[in-house]
Amino acid sequence: MTTLIIGSSGLVGRNLAPQLLHEGESIVCMDLNMELTPDLPGATMVQGDVSNFTDVSETIQRFEPDRIINLAYLVGRNACLQDLNRTLRVNILGMDNVFRASVDADVSRVIWASTLGVYSSIDYEPGLVVTEEYPRPYSPYSSFDGSYYNALKHFNEYQALLYASRESLDVCAIRPSFIFGPGRTTGVPWACSFIEDAINGKTTHVPMHPDSTFGLIYVDDVVDLFTKITLAKTLSSNVYNTGGHLLSISEIAAEVHSVLNGNLISDPAKNPLFQFDISNDRAHKEFGFTLSPFPESLIKHANILRSQ
Repeated sequence: MTTLIIGSSGLVGRNLAPQLLHEGESIVCMDLNMELTPDLPGATMVQGDVSNFTDVSETIQRFEPDRIINLAYLVGRNACLQDLNRTLRVNILGMDNVFRASVDADVSRVIWASTLGVYSSIDYEPGLVVTEEYPRPYSPYSSFDGSYYNALKHFNEYQALLYASRESLDVCAIRPSFIFGPGRTTGVPWACSFIEDAINGKTTHVPMHPDSTFGLIYVDDVVDLFTKITLAKTLSSNVYNTGGHLLSISEIAAEVHSVLNGNLISDPAKNPLFQFDISNDRAHKEFGFTLSPFPESLIKHANILRSQ
């Protein structure tokens, strides 16, 4: 069967494509920046802009994919706020283009990346474990700069529900925690560099209180869930959480020091900020999905960087 990956140059896309090839899928990769998309033997590469409906539609019509995975997105606060018009064209219109063209071509399933950020307006309570069914109120007024990305993901979820209900599109959202892995450059700066810093003998400065908590998931685990959902014959739900390792900054620092002899310095002058735990019980029960142990992921990440 054929899977089209839109946004194949990003962290998830460039790791997902070879995994699906390994599973025997025919892979088509579409991205605007082909220089950053790995040249995979056996995969077909197509240059295209997700915000251009013709590019999306013609690619789908040409290759007739059975499933589409949309990962084309401007990620993180800086990228989203730099050019608001471009952000809306990519993150909102681009998502709509994928859904609309998929309906036109009778694509059997569309999978896309949402975020744990859709839960960001839930009031924190110690011990709170959030599931996919948890209500997701949204208010941008507390921190509109930081929540713009999350607001767009909220809107994408409405888009997905509308296409699923009105057009009978089989559409599935995956809500990852913060993904770390070799080559990540967008998002929270320290979480993109803390392992590279460790193996290069640099100190990572984390502008968070040592008791603050942060949810991390290794890219291979995210790829594993995308693969399972892509290849599943049927799905019991239209949304799945990946969950993540919910650790305090001091716990992350201790693991990095123990495993990689790295040094993370937090900021006790900051106010502690707490994430709630995100349950992945749904994905575990349906697909047997589990997270890799955090120390193993640190070692794997570091070994890849050392080999480059």
